[in-house]
Amino acid sequence: MKKLIFAVSFTLVGSLSFAQKIVPSKIKEVTLFTNQALVKREAILKVKKGLNDILLEVNAFSIDENSLSAKVFGEGEVWQVQVKKVYLKKFPQEEIEKIEEKLKEKKEERRSLIFKKDILNKKEDFLNSLINFSHTQFPKDLATSQIDVEKTRRVFNFLDEKLKEITKEREVIDKKIVELNKEIDILEKELNSLKSSSQKLKRVIEIVFNSYKEGMVKVEATYLVYNCSWKPFYKINVPLDLKNIELTMFSKIKQKTGEDWKDVKLNISNVVPLRGTSLPQLESWILGVRRYMKYSRMNRMMLKESISREPGVGILEEKEAPSLIPSKRELPLSFEYSFPQKLTVESKEKTTTLALFSKKLKGEFFYYAVPKKTSWVFLVCKTRFDKELLPGDLSVYFDERFIGKTYLEEKKAGEDFYFNLGVDREIKIKREKIKDEVKETFFGKLKRQTLIRSLAFKIKIENLKDKPVKLKVLDAIPVSQTDRIVIKDVKIYPKPSQENYQDKKGVMLWELNLKPEEKKEIKIEFKINYPKDVTLWGI
Repeated sequence: MKKLIFAVSFTLVGSLSFAQKIVPSKIKEVTLFTNQALVKREAILKVKKGLNDILLEVNAFSIDENSLSAKVFGEGEVWQVQVKKVYLKKFPQEEIEKIEEKLKEKKEERRSLIFKKDILNKKEDFLNSLINFSHTQFPKDLATSQIDVEKTRRVFNFLDEKLKEITKEREVIDKKIVELNKEIDILEKELNSLKSSSQKLKRVIEIVFNSYKEGMVKVEATYLVYNCSWKPFYKINVPLDLKNIELTMFSKIKQKTGEDWKDVKLNISNVVPLRGTSLPQLESWILGVRRYMKYSRMNRMMLKESISREPGVGILEEKEAPSLIPSKRELPLSFEYSFPQKLTVESKEKTTTLALFSKKLKGEFFYYAVPKKTSWVFLVCKTRFDKELLPGDLSVYFDERFIGKTYLEEKKAGEDFYFNLGVDREIKIKREKIKDEVKETFFGKLKRQTLIRSLAFKIKIENLKDKPVKLKVLDAIPVSQTDRIVIKDVKIYPKPSQENYQDKKGVMLWELNLKPEEKKEIKIEFKINYPKDVTLWGI
């Protein structure tokens, strides 16, 4: 009966005497995390009875040696597993020659493109010289003679079209040259790496296996590699009847580990890798008096910009791969998606795109506006949060027509989950200040001077659609943090549906139903009492 032995790393005492030989191996499975990957490499070989020094070649640029483990399927014991360097008997000349030949082809292609670009530049100079010549005195002298106006017009149209063609063709050439420069740079680095003196040493995984008998065994080695990542992005399709939404989650994979993953079983995991992360600690909550710095207007703007997050929206340059419909496995800390087909992900400057899942979500559709911040009105879908969703770029489609991109935020505790489906220009909203008056008063024997500032705002809403809509409007009244500033005589019409919305003091929500072409108004009025020597902040 075969015996499965799990590897442990330790230091051998004494010297081992046996032959060393690199065994052919292949990457069979890869589990890709957000910023690293667990690689499983496999080899089948014949071992002799006694000690066998099994060497598996590794080409990854960076390996976490602490993650290394191995299994040997056979009768015997694993004595040691480690990453080491061995001397090569000869240089990988065949691989060097392949790279040199490929590098030569790429450089020839670049040289040809540069030559074509040079010809285009000369053509452009010639055409420009003709145009410049038309402004000289000689053509003006010819203007007094009889000329064919139609032929002249055709000549200038011809010149204009040719210049546009040259510009367009040169842009294509410039783009190809940039791509070739990247490929040439990668090939030169690979070539220099192979030719360098350090390449006399080859990094391998060494497994010392004490076999009880001669025979065939299977070896599996797993290790973590870096320079690879994946991040989610989404496609959401909204039907015209607004009954549900279809959400598809994709993975955008980048792989520059130094090893090609060829015909491997690929797993995508959303687990957060544990790298030196300690548990958070809570200190005592101590109150005191803080001395506030006085910020200028510019300081406040810089501070606001530093704490605000503006998620970048990446541009997907590659075409989507066919949907492979991976199977899903829920683990204690994550979800893992395993693709049924064998996949190949090369180690190079490119992005691989794979669909992870697609599902229909039911939700409540409504329009959403915060006129204090923007005059835009957004179509929103409130839905139940799906635990598989991660923050990422979101492309929005209506009836399979692309309308724009946004960002899918991570769900926060206690808050509803919304999909932002874009701006609707057929619902108009405007917030304007209609009153701002200041009066001075005196109180007490010391005649302390106090200011009373009266403010009023009006929000105008209009539905230009030929169908009714449901609109949620958010606005706020100021909230005082000191007894020296008093907010009073608050008048709001109509009364908000919710006050202190989402436990935010002073924030109000109106839920309005607008008929086709209906107009509505919201009025907010209040007074602020404060000492004259106080500078109000936030108004």
